[in-house]
Amino acid sequence: MRTAVFIFMLSACADSQYTFIAQSLPLQNPAAGGALGEGLATAVDGFSKHHWVSFTEQEACFESRLEDLQADMVTPQKPFVLMGFKDKAQPLSTVAQITSSKVEIKSVGQEKVETTERAMAFPHVDVVVCFANPGRVVTNETTYVVLKVPYSSDNESAGASGSRDGIWRLTR
Repeated sequence: MRTAVFIFMLSACADSQYTFIAQSLPLQNPAAGGALGEGLATAVDGFSKHHWVSFTEQEACFESRLEDLQADMVTPQKPFVLMGFKDKAQPLSTVAQITSSKVEIKSVGQEKVETTERAMAFPHVDVVVCFANPGRVVTNETTYVVLKVPYSSDNESAGASGSRDGIWRLTR
């Protein structure tokens, strides 16, 4: 019994890791002067898409389409997080991360989907998300950048599953 309790306590103290469940989009490292390009990082939900639109010393900005989400659900109390990983095995406690300095709703809309039974409308929200001083996260040594979205596909987990996150694999 003591051994089981000790193992449980030891595992509770173990450092957690981010689960890279979405496919990463290859991109030249902007901290090393790489171009951002036009590619979209598609989240594991298959619908949410992220475009990295700018990177300077002062600010990095992204445009994201978040499917099946209402505009009133996007709140300042749930900031986006930008994380920079040296590799996929890096413990979360050592990952450089910053919270969004600006989240602005760009547009809202609905996609109509025809099913065999009826037509359905799925809402989406287009947002611009910016981060001040991104060089604290994106450096020459950064291999993966994650735009962590605080809203998951099932709103019960509040973004814990990473279902809407965008992931970029930086090349040199």
